[in-house]
Amino acid sequence: MRRSRVVRRYLFEGAAEYLVNRDHRLESSSNNARFLTEFQSSDQFTLDVTADQELLVRPFTVARGVSIQPGEYRFASANASYAFGQQRRASGTVAVRAGEFYNGHLTALSLTGARVALLKQFSVEPSVTINRAALPAGDFTTSLLRMRTDYAFSPLKFLSALVQYSSNDRTFSSNVRFRWEYRPGSEVFVVYTDERDTTTPGYPGLRNRAFVVKVNRLFRF
Repeated sequence: MRRSRVVRRYLFEGAAEYLVNRDHRLESSSNNARFLTEFQSSDQFTLDVTADQELLVRPFTVARGVSIQPGEYRFASANASYAFGQQRRASGTVAVRAGEFYNGHLTALSLTGARVALLKQFSVEPSVTINRAALPAGDFTTSLLRMRTDYAFSPLKFLSALVQYSSNDRTFSSNVRFRWEYRPGSEVFVVYTDERDTTTPGYPGLRNRAFVVKVNRLFRF
């Protein structure tokens, strides 16, 4: 068979999952079909089609002020994604999902696993997820924005920072971590975290804050 100069391989997959409760009643099921194309550049295009069934025995809150009532639900959706190869200076996965969601509809856009190497020792990793749903109980849009940065002073010493905003919780959080392996197997960690409430007037109000220093030492016998 002649080798393609563009496509490395095609892959078809199917999966089924069924869960029953103690009364032997179907609690949830998921049937998935996947088609994947991997290119010679290591980029990948994936198409997933999923059919789900869920049994809710109590109300399920999906967003602020929006709940799905108990009952049996059947819904299907499709998800298309394109993943750029890790060897690229800028990589990541862009995806769009559309279809039914319980007794309504959902459209989702996301950028995950992204990484941009600005310098050999410095990179940023942005992440964005936006969900827009239309349900009988109400419409809602949620956003999750995240940015991570890494700076390597050396193979044994690096600094990383993570900031995140969630519209569902209306919170802004940050995490800064410094790691130093001062001798083989022995490390120092310095970590700062905080979480802020964006619903307060002015600068986001502080919910919690932590500062942690951890030192470990490896002894060889």
